[in-house]
Amino acid sequence: MIYTSYFAKMRKFTKEQLDACICIARYQPRGVNLLMYLDVAPKDQILWKYKRDKDQEAYTKAYKQQLSRLDVHQVAKDLDGKICICYEKSEDFCHRHLLAEWLRDAGYECEELTI
Repeated sequence: MIYTSYFAKMRKFTKEQLDACICIARYQPRGVNLLMYLDVAPKDQILWKYKRDKDQEAYTKAYKQQLSRLDVHQVAKDLDGKICICYEKSEDFCHRHLLAEWLRDAGYECEELTI
């Protein structure tokens, strides 16, 4: 199983959950030092264009193209048992939701961690 969540929620995690966290964002907040999995972090150009334009459709298309260059089975193997962490709250638009969908479409279990 692969889980997703966000940095602010880590305050509520158990030690075991904290040990399972992996950063899927391009950058981490100050004071956070997680192992990073940059292959699934949005490329800088995708991220900065979205921050400028706020175009979710263009962001989704660009990020899905980025993911299509990866081996979904290897990504799922690398992330198995991990909690993928980035910035946005559970209800907000975010690449981790697109990543989770991509993994689920390939037959892997991936869900937002609820605490």
